[in-house]
This record gives sequence, structure tokens and C-alpha cells, in this order.
Amino acid sequence: MAHVNQSEGGVRYRWVVLLVAFLVHMTSVTLVWQALSPLKKQMAVDLGVPWQDIAVVYAAISFGLVFTQLPGGALGDKYSVRYAVGLGAVLTGVATAVRFAFPTLTGQIAVSLLATVGIGIVNPNLIKVVTEWFPSSQLGLGQGVLMTGNTLGIGLALSLSAGFLLTTIGSWQNVFALYGGITAVVGIFWLLFVRSPRKDERPTNVETGLPFTSSEGVPFRDSLPAVLRSPSTPWAISFAALAYWSVFGSLAVLPEYADAHAFAVPEYVLGVSPFAGTAGALLLPLLSDRYTRRLGLNLGIVGLAAGIILTGVAPSFPVFILAMLVSGSSGGGLAAMFYILPGELADIDPNHVGTMSGVLLSLAQLGAVVGSIIGAQALSSYGVEVSVIVVAGPCLLGLLMIPRLHLDGRGEDQPTATAVGTDD
Repeated sequence: MAHVNQSEGGVRYRWVVLLVAFLVHMTSVTLVWQALSPLKKQMAVDLGVPWQDIAVVYAAISFGLVFTQLPGGALGDKYSVRYAVGLGAVLTGVATAVRFAFPTLTGQIAVSLLATVGIGIVNPNLIKVVTEWFPSSQLGLGQGVLMTGNTLGIGLALSLSAGFLLTTIGSWQNVFALYGGITAVVGIFWLLFVRSPRKDERPTNVETGLPFTSSEGVPFRDSLPAVLRSPSTPWAISFAALAYWSVFGSLAVLPEYADAHAFAVPEYVLGVSPFAGTAGALLLPLLSDRYTRRLGLNLGIVGLAAGIILTGVAPSFPVFILAMLVSGSSGGGLAAMFYILPGELADIDPNHVGTMSGVLLSLAQLGAVVGSIIGAQALSSYGVEVSVIVVAGPCLLGLLMIPRLHLDGRGEDQPTATAVGTDD
């Protein structure tokens, strides 16, 4: 899917779109979700339950996304992504801000499920937004920058929530009220300043000479069967689910991994892993722009598994930091690579990118749900050594699935001489 020849204004404006998409991704997709992990012990005291039960509140978002991202992505194929993303972000922010009003475990689970309605609309459609604005040669860069919003949101949640913010504003309820308010404001900002590309702002397909289009008004009854018939779809879903098992399973118990070591791990250090993910989210996609998508995927899998295992068995604080750097950068890079897939798989039509994103992310969340719960239970019952194997092992199976993906790209290897213009 190589594209060229965008108008000068479109090239400038696409960076504005990417910046706002970055902010939406940081707040509505990760900040409001990942704060549950470091705050779970404070929540458990107030709710009167064991801390392991709060893992269900965390996992409820993963569970909800199994059902919401597929229709959420289809909404972006049928209606304007401007309103889909903006209203989804506002809904997520409001749902997060009102956690204080539900002082029971059941209530907190219900709020998590409500928030997933907004997250499930936002996440797949941000992928489509970047695909609409960026040519194939820069798609790794665009999706990588988008994913850095995700990793920075996780880093801020882990570093600030149970430390500085909890001390400053007094309670976990106030932390969520703050995060929810910020998320809603960013959603309103999106509604005010972001639009879809005009015809002369769209990248051009070098194979046809026509602007790349991903039309609105595509019926769900057409887009979903087309995606499910594509040969790459089952392999992409399985691969992403195994990777999400490892990524989110490790994040759910990272504070407990830190506490299990003989050496002290300060609270703020927990943000190292996702902050490293910011670098990985940029570097692996850029590497795949320069070489091949398969290289980025393979490096992400191996680094993620190795880093998680080393985090659990680290003999010293410096090794623990190194392990978080490896797992964080690899996990962030791998997650960004999954954002590239819907727009780069040769057997997915551009009009179905939103639906493919929804299908991929929805079903991948099954891995996140199972990984989060089983990782916590394995830690509680058998200790850190068993838990890291249970959490890290499944993603290695993805190495067997990468060759099944049709990653030759739409026009990826076409000579640039056929283009009607040049990339900026």
C-alpha cells in the first residue's frame, strides 16, 4: 500500500492530526486503564476485598474490549472517525471520573465495562486515522508515534498514580477523577480540531495513481465477512492475542514482581518499562519501514519474552532495570507493529481497515484478559518464577505465525518510477 503525492497543506496538517491522536491515545486508551494496577492495593482496602480481586477490575476492561472494538472499528468505516473518536474519548473520560460513586467491587467492574465502550470506539479508529493520512513508506513512523501515546500513558500511570498523585490529592478516587477529566477534555479538543483528509490530501496509491480511499458508509454486513475471509486474519488474531497475554499479563503484576525481590524497587521505577516502550514504539516500526515488517515483529517477540523472564528472576536492581528496559521497549514496539498490520496486510481492503482493526484488537484482548488473571493467580499460588514463565511463554508461539501473514504489502515493492509524485 505505497502512497505518494499529497498536497502541501495535507502533509502539514497530518502532523497536527497525529499529535492530537497521540494525546487521545495516551489518555483514553491507557492512562485511565493502567492506573488500576498501581492503585489496586489502595482500592482493595476501601472496597474490602483481597488485592487479587482488583485484578478483575483491571481485566474487565480487557474483557469489555473483546466485544466493543469490533463494532467500534466498524463504526469508523460507516461514519465519520472525527465523531467516533471524539465522542468515544469523552465517554471514557466521564466513566473514569465517576469511579468515586461506585464503592463496591461490582460497581468498579461495571464502571470498567462502561469505559470500554468508549475505548473500544477510540482505539481501532485511531489506527484508521493514521492509515488515512500517512503513506505506506511512513506508516511505521505514524503508527509508532501513535503508540508512544500508549506507552507514555502507561508510564505516567505506573509512575505517578500510587506515589506523587495519591499523596498530593489524597485518594485513589481523586486520581481517577483527575484522569477522567483530562481524558474528556482531550476528546473535546479532538472534536474541535480534527477532520478527515480531503481528496487532495490523501496519499496516492502508486499502483493505480488514485488517492488512497477508505470510504465512509461501508456496511458492517459487507466489511466483516470480507475481513473474516482474508487468509491473514486468523493468524494475525492468534499472534496478537498471544502477545497481549504477555504484555498486559506482565503489566498487571509488575508492582508485585518488584516487591518480591530482596532489593528495594522505588515506586517511580515502575514507569521505566512503559517509558522504554516509547522508544520501542518508534524504533521497531521505523526499522520495519527501512527493512521488513517481519523483522520488527520477530525482534519484538524475542525481546518481550526475554525481558519479562529477566524481570522476575533479576538478581540485582541494575539487572531489574535492564530487564524492564528490554521488555518495555520490545512490548511497545510489538504493540505498534500490530497497529501497522490492518493497513499493510495485502489481503485487507483499504475500505475495511477500521473493521480489521476492530476484529484484531477485540479478539487480541482475550489474551490480555486471560494473561492478566492467570499471571496474578500463578504469582499468588506458585511464586514469581512460575508466574514469569506463564506470562512470557505464550508470545513465543507468535514466531510460528509470522510467516503466515501476507505482509508483502499493497504495492510495497513497486518501483517508485510509477508514482505520480513524491513523498514529502
